[in-house]
Amino acid sequence: MPYKFEKLGSDRYLVWDLLRETDPYYLNHHLFDVDFSRIENIRIKRKNEGKSVPSYVSLAMTAYAKALYQFPRLNSYLRLYPFTRLAIYQDVDISFTVERDWLGKRIVLLAVLPTAQNLSFDEVHEFLKKRHSAPLEELDEFARYKRLLKIPVFLRWRLFQLFIKPFPELLRQLVGTTAFTSIGRFGTTLTTPLSPRTCTMSLGKVEMRPRYVKGSIEGRLSAWLTLTYDHRVSDGAEIARMGDWLKNLIENELA
Repeated sequence: MPYKFEKLGSDRYLVWDLLRETDPYYLNHHLFDVDFSRIENIRIKRKNEGKSVPSYVSLAMTAYAKALYQFPRLNSYLRLYPFTRLAIYQDVDISFTVERDWLGKRIVLLAVLPTAQNLSFDEVHEFLKKRHSAPLEELDEFARYKRLLKIPVFLRWRLFQLFIKPFPELLRQLVGTTAFTSIGRFGTTLTTPLSPRTCTMSLGKVEMRPRYVKGSIEGRLSAWLTLTYDHRVSDGAEIARMGDWLKNLIENELA
């Protein structure tokens, strides 16, 4: 036989659950080419001072939280049942995935960074660092992961539809108010992710690229940022304004 069947892992069904919420008809993507030279200067300065050096991800996530806080309509949840309503959240709680090793295999945990708009990049960096290095038993998201695996797939999906989706606060506690992905650390230049969230930010690979600066071509540390949004909730002009605000924050103001 020229092929073999392999059982789909339980962890992949958790991802499948999430993607069931994604309707690509409603998704749109805006791409922003951002100069990370100033971000790199912050990292170099911190290193020279003997302080912890924040990752590109923690700095970009910090900027995203502060930018999204200025555009609250994008920090929301479009509830369709029992009545269509837009729940606009007061705080920015960022969900993101973490790869860890467990029982000889790679698993993906969904972590949530709460009230991210109030955090410094040092606090964000420490939160992310713990998710990647702390023993799994110390992480709430690992305990939640194991609980979810115990629920049969067909039942888990229906319980989510009945007891989580109609309630914006329960949904926030489970998956945050927005999402962030940093596929660039694996070498991807940019991506346009599928996402069931009103707004999702993706950070591409931070690398040296030629840029036109003050009349000449220079090599600058740069990255593509993608903002994926639900077009039912917002129009392109609003996401463009937010992206411009975010770009300016990273290039000129984040400290």
